[in-house]
Amino acid sequence: MRYRGPAELVVVRHGQSRVNAALAAAGPDGGRLDTDGLPARNADVDLTPLGESQARAVGSGWLAGLSAHRVPGVVFSSTYLRARRTAELALEAAGLGLTVHPDERLRDHDTGLFGFMTPAMVREYDPEEMPRRLADRMHHRPERGESLADVLLRLRSFLRDVCAEYPGERVLLFSHEPVVVLLRGALEGLPEEEVWRISREEPLGTASVSRWAADAAGDLRPDGYGVVAHLAGMGEGVRRVRT
Repeated sequence: MRYRGPAELVVVRHGQSRVNAALAAAGPDGGRLDTDGLPARNADVDLTPLGESQARAVGSGWLAGLSAHRVPGVVFSSTYLRARRTAELALEAAGLGLTVHPDERLRDHDTGLFGFMTPAMVREYDPEEMPRRLADRMHHRPERGESLADVLLRLRSFLRDVCAEYPGERVLLFSHEPVVVLLRGALEGLPEEEVWRISREEPLGTASVSRWAADAAGDLRPDGYGVVAHLAGMGEGVRRVRT
């Protein structure tokens, strides 16, 4: 299925969050996560000072440099704090007075009881969870959480609405890594195996920018994935521990 309507769809991953930083501190093997000071809900996790700087760099280093015809006309964000804060700081740094529209369909993948857990912690809590997850990555639904297929369904709903309601517009989204990867799969019509390869081999840096632009027929086509040139001098931020 091809998606057409907007002239451009750009998705920004949020800046480094406090959980991103805690995962990095846990080490490459994903040891025990220090949750001291973290909020009870994933939705309330805020940016680190580096994440705030990255968000401002999205505005000053990327948005502010766009030619007039490339400036977004409509902005959506995940309802999660770290994405909303990234949107607000980026738009402020770019000097754009655009309204940010929160949309629940852009929220992060809800991993239920396994939120704030590294792979090592998941194995300790439930030795069977990782094998279940690996056996069917798309459809496995963790306890009290949602499957990636659930996430994809809400994202397809969002894409249908955006394509119908914003023809010819340049649409900017602020969201999360799993959302960007699944949006890429939907927009480009990728098979499941290719989506997992991208997730494994092309991890997105925090505050990275991914873009799809309309071709001559109006179909949205890829035009840059995980771009971080605007973060020059501050690094790409912390990537999540792979599971």
